[in-house]
Amino acid sequence: MKRADILQLRLWNQGVTAPRFEKPQEVVALLGALQAQDYGMSLWAAGLRLTAPNRAAVENAIYTGELIRTHILRPTWHLVHQKDIRWMMRLSAPYVKKATQYVDRKEGLTDELFKKCRKIIERLLHKTDQVTKDDIMSALSKQHIVAGPLLATQIIIRAELEMLLCNGATKSTYALFDKKVPPAAELTKTEAIVQLAQRYFQSRGPATVKDFAWWSGLGINEAKTGIAELGSRLHSFTSDNLKYYHFNVEGAIPPATTVTLLPCYDEYTVGYSEGRSIALSAALDSAAIGNGIFKPIVLHGYEMTGTWQKNPKTGLAEVQLFAPKAISTKKLEEGKAGFNWFNQAAGKKNIS
Repeated sequence: MKRADILQLRLWNQGVTAPRFEKPQEVVALLGALQAQDYGMSLWAAGLRLTAPNRAAVENAIYTGELIRTHILRPTWHLVHQKDIRWMMRLSAPYVKKATQYVDRKEGLTDELFKKCRKIIERLLHKTDQVTKDDIMSALSKQHIVAGPLLATQIIIRAELEMLLCNGATKSTYALFDKKVPPAAELTKTEAIVQLAQRYFQSRGPATVKDFAWWSGLGINEAKTGIAELGSRLHSFTSDNLKYYHFNVEGAIPPATTVTLLPCYDEYTVGYSEGRSIALSAALDSAAIGNGIFKPIVLHGYEMTGTWQKNPKTGLAEVQLFAPKAISTKKLEEGKAGFNWFNQAAGKKNIS
């Protein structure tokens, strides 16, 4: 495959070109997990993949617990489907704990301290349905545990990883995990790795083994196990000395010709490590596009042609193109229309 073929297939697999999903739950189930540390942008990441973008539907799915916003895969927030969160967390938690251990030690979060904190948090949440970070810090303080903002964050992350806490019914609250997430059958570690690999390559292929290891937080050997277990279901090819894996797609894939406003941290760019560079044109300044991750990107076809941001007063997208006449005014307005409608559909509520 050539570069254009790889990017066209990725955009189709991720549901960016020709969105084909009616519910945000379907989007997240396809992706396995959707990075969500920027809450407002994560809503749009799900919304742009819907046939009829609906911000209220995305938020409602999060607040009702159909989608869970929590730390998983890597030490950052993701959205995960309610039906997947238990097996995925059992697989992922040991790797995330390992990744956070330096900060844990620096802040003094030991296993013994967390056990004390866990009991306090459980008692607190048996009195009310949801709490804020400040509520947790206050409850700890009353029990003579002084937790500054960073230590409190580490305690909450550990509570998420141990499936004690997850998001509550608002953006900044937490609830008991077991109250929001129903029981589910357990998978063996190998079964979970294979399931995660299938979700990843179905939604992000073509991608490399290192891409999958990076995204999943797994070790390289575990990533190779997932690929090996998928066997002949996965197809592979080599391009520029990198081996890519993907599932075959039935039927013709529509060409990527539209203008899309990608949010920062969108899975189209953040879901890869060594395979990310193929999406970045060598002609672009890495700082100008935030390495394709840290800034919202204007995508024309499969090329990054500018950046954009939401106007805090109007809620509308403001675009900065690298080459001002590279996109027709009509196409650019069509690209902005979806986000503008999505962002204002629920009224004046601020989602940033």
